[in-house]
Amino acid sequence: MSDQHLAKNIIDIYRKYGRAWTELRGEYLYEQSWLDRFCEKLPSNSKVLDLGCGSGVPIARYLSEKGCAITGVDSSDVMLEMAQQNFPVETYPNHRWILGDMRNVQLNEDIDNNTESAFDGILAWDSFFHLTADDQRQMFAQFQRFSKIGTMLMFTSGTSEGEAIGEMFGEALYHASLSPDEYRELLAQNDFQVLEMVANDADCAGHTVWLAQKKSS
Repeated sequence: MSDQHLAKNIIDIYRKYGRAWTELRGEYLYEQSWLDRFCEKLPSNSKVLDLGCGSGVPIARYLSEKGCAITGVDSSDVMLEMAQQNFPVETYPNHRWILGDMRNVQLNEDIDNNTESAFDGILAWDSFFHLTADDQRQMFAQFQRFSKIGTMLMFTSGTSEGEAIGEMFGEALYHASLSPDEYRELLAQNDFQVLEMVANDADCAGHTVWLAQKKSS
């Protein structure tokens, strides 16, 4: 099976195992220190775009508790159903859960009277790295599209350029990464300044995390 096919299969895996994966993931928020750094730079009542939001627990829930209005995007209908159940519109009227692919979601039919809206924060945690290298490169145009001056961007990646195949419930789970230098170049090209990058953060379950901010339009 080709790496391209494995990458395309990610959506099917999370549709098939969405509930089982959410139960396995649990609610322990090992990302909290990074989410706090992300939130420190956000204005009050900020709007956050969560790309690959899954069920919304625990990350979107934590951001919601911090006062953020969440727009969650996920390509798994099962995961979106869980998010909608976790955040019923009657209780969370400022949250939106959109079935879509982060690579091409437009949002213009869902947000602010049919106009694409800029967000105060954009998050792609444990989702962006399932894309192929070329798709990751193209994602920076999406980050640009949904940002404005001051927008915070946080995503996870690999530590070096390459592809890796993991495993989830017996299925091959695709991951890819660009080099740190290329991520820095793509961020700069799209007017994002890197504030912090930590590879294999031992305090965050070994994640490699990028935190950047949009500096100009």
